Amino acid sequence: MAKVDELQKQHEAKLEAFLQEQTGGGPDADWALVRALIHRGVHLAVDRRAGEFCALATFLSEMVGHAHGLMHGADPASAKHDDNVH
Repeated sequence: MAKVDELQKQHEAKLEAFLQEQTGGGPDADWALVRALIHRGVHLAVDRRAGEFCALATFLSEMVGHAHGLMHGADPASAKHDDNVH
């Protein structure tokens, strides 16, 4: 797994340069970019057979928890989800 972690860091560094260029579009453009990256990532995993479905599902669920922690933190009194409900 150490090799995968190192490769991930390398890919994230390359993505960072691309992401720095994606400015000024506002919240809708940023949300569309997030959606596009996730969607293309899923297709990349499937098209290149980069991992099993269960590994992909587990990783995505871990990222959901990670995003929740970044957005809301550990404080139960923090801002809630507003109108972004499903």
